[in-house]
Amino acid sequence: MAIALAILIVSIVNLQMTTAAVTQRDVVDTPPIVFPGPVESNDLKKVEAKEPEECKGKTYCTIKPANYPEELFNKMFKDAKIVPQPSLVLDTMLTNRQGDPEETDDCDSEVKYEPLYKVREKRDGDWREVVQAPTENFVQRVRLETCTNTEASCFNALHLNSDIKTSCKQKYNKWEVLVRKGENDTEKIEVELPVCCSCVYKTTPFQNRFGTDKKMSTAKPPAKG
Repeated sequence: MAIALAILIVSIVNLQMTTAAVTQRDVVDTPPIVFPGPVESNDLKKVEAKEPEECKGKTYCTIKPANYPEELFNKMFKDAKIVPQPSLVLDTMLTNRQGDPEETDDCDSEVKYEPLYKVREKRDGDWREVVQAPTENFVQRVRLETCTNTEASCFNALHLNSDIKTSCKQKYNKWEVLVRKGENDTEKIEVELPVCCSCVYKTTPFQNRFGTDKKMSTAKPPAKG
């Protein structure tokens, strides 16, 4: 009886040890479950560049952004044939400039000849990246001339009649500019850019030159008695 009881106890102990070993082996052999975290795309990693104050309200920006993909453009244009530079779409505005460009009493303006880095078709539209590949000898520059003061009068040295009012006015023209399209493509878009600061004039209407004169008002016929 004692022998049978001892055999039973040994069997139970062996069974417990075997079960524990199997459980431990299963834990070791089974790889842990890893739940995937949020996937961050490359687009999300890109830091949106803040619009420079100098470019606000304009259709162009000559300030190079910190995240400008110049290396990508250099690779896109590697061993490429010569690509045409920005071309003038309309030149009618240029012919409307009045006065001698050497006239010292003309409109004051600022002239720049710098690479374009961003352009947009409307002042409140989305910016487009201008393609610049300097290592491949492709740089898009345009002569930009902006008025210093559009409220200023001009050609004052001519001593014009007081009935003629002059003022400086900003003139624009459309240019075709090569911009980035998607990841690895380009396209041309038309953009209005400042090309000159012109002196314009207008004449004062005759009826406003002397003000309202009561003596010149229409006479009423006498009342009948």
